[in-house]
Amino acid sequence: MPKLAERLSESRARTLRGPETAGEIKSTFVVHWCAKTPGFGLRVTNNGDRAYISERRVDGKTVRRTLGKAVGAGAISIDAARKLQIIVSSELQQGTDRVEVKRDERKVEKQVGATLASSLAEYVEGKRRGKDGLALKDRTKSDYMLMIAKGGKTKVGKPYANGALYCLAEKSIYKISADDMRRVYAAAEAKSKRQATYSMQVLRAVLNWHGVVVDASPLAKGTAGKDRIILAATAGDPKPIPPEKLAAWWTAATAQAGHAGADGCRLILLTGCRPGEIFKTEFEPGLLVRDVDLEGRRMKLVNTKNRKDHLVILSKQAHAVLKLHSENKPPDANVFNVADPRKALDAINVVAGVAGITPHKLRHTFASVAEELVSGYALKRMMNHTDAGDVTGTNYVGKSETQLRTAWQTVADFIEGTP
Repeated sequence: MPKLAERLSESRARTLRGPETAGEIKSTFVVHWCAKTPGFGLRVTNNGDRAYISERRVDGKTVRRTLGKAVGAGAISIDAARKLQIIVSSELQQGTDRVEVKRDERKVEKQVGATLASSLAEYVEGKRRGKDGLALKDRTKSDYMLMIAKGGKTKVGKPYANGALYCLAEKSIYKISADDMRRVYAAAEAKSKRQATYSMQVLRAVLNWHGVVVDASPLAKGTAGKDRIILAATAGDPKPIPPEKLAAWWTAATAQAGHAGADGCRLILLTGCRPGEIFKTEFEPGLLVRDVDLEGRRMKLVNTKNRKDHLVILSKQAHAVLKLHSENKPPDANVFNVADPRKALDAINVVAGVAGITPHKLRHTFASVAEELVSGYALKRMMNHTDAGDVTGTNYVGKSETQLRTAWQTVADFIEGTP
């Protein structure tokens, strides 16, 4: 770096050249050292920015610090820069580095401001799935944010509790302790084992995403077994319509043919679709007329839970239901224009003499019936389930549309003809 032949002045600082040699251009800057003030110079970058700098040896290492801009908005005078150089040099000699101090201050500010609430909000918006880079679905985002929501009352006055992580919502994620995690888990477990597990899964995901390591975390594999929280594996709890009640349920539902809620529920039972794929919800558009192909006897479910479109081959019974509700409607209309099918479903359940059957349990019923009638791989395709670990099913077993049409028809005929 060039050394001036004279004392560095403000007028010289405005005119000294920028990088010219190959080495200077590669470094992106050139420093002009003052001939009269050791360790004091002017840095000029490739794009013309000019700043006063200070340099000295500390513990055998060269330490360089920027003192301030030499020109433009916010520039300091050269006299102020020289005085600041003396202060910075003295601080470095005594072991104080104001750059490190500011860095530590920013770290503390970040940690104080990074509450679980704000960190969770960043996570749900910024998280991307590793296998395909897709963002979280709106329903998942909502479920996660409900973890820190304050309790209250529904529109009809029914109270609901605080989210399982609400007590940590305003706490810095850098200050969450192992004891905090245990207390949250214990409180949630007293209400629901599944909710307790889910709360820890969400908390762990957020902490990992932000790179926060909780000392002796009860979720860490390296923590002693006696101090760990063992999260229960996710397990299904299928509760289908009892076989002996299936005929009664189908008869009661068919008696309401023409009712959007009842017929939508019948379609779920006939196809195994998820309720949100048929009925519009806060997060799902439901089945649209444009996605029904009456002539081809198919319907397409767009952007399903596994992020793939799913083609459902219609049995004669499912086709009749869809024809009744999709003909003469505009393409963007919902096939089943009903806000909540549960009222119709409750009425069917009462007539059939069954209790607790929800739209999703109709999907359970479809799977339970189909399991005895079609092959396991056909059922997987019909349920739109994927299993990357199943090499045979994923890479070797193919199911044609004809085979799947036969499978759906077999299930529908059984449901309709159940004695």
